[in-house]
Amino acid sequence: MRLISNNPVADKSPSLLSRLGRSLRPLWQGGRQRQHLYRLHIRCEDRADMEQVLAAVSHTLQPAGLSPMQAMKPGRGERRVLVLSLYCTPPQRRYLVQFIHLVAVVRPVRWELRPRAGDDATSH
Repeated sequence: MRLISNNPVADKSPSLLSRLGRSLRPLWQGGRQRQHLYRLHIRCEDRADMEQVLAAVSHTLQPAGLSPMQAMKPGRGERRVLVLSLYCTPPQRRYLVQFIHLVAVVRPVRWELRPRAGDDATSH
């Protein structure tokens, strides 16, 4: 049902949704979906171990639309710590949890959640 107004000015006034802003619209109308920044620290014993983790990234995270940024930090001896940083929306979180469970069976994983840049922690 559509309301029709006899007021010629009413057609030119912005809608309530456009006055509220894009971030408050529902997703089906083009609203912004919340994203969280996750940082995973994965301890790898050697290069082969790290390649196994990167293979898990390519077949678990990337098909879900997650593309982590990779960094490597030195560890003790031959060990390296692979740091993956990625933005994740709530529907994608299950793929991230699946990846963590897959990788954490063999090697230690530490992860942290950070709010999106520009948001304060109380807005979520």
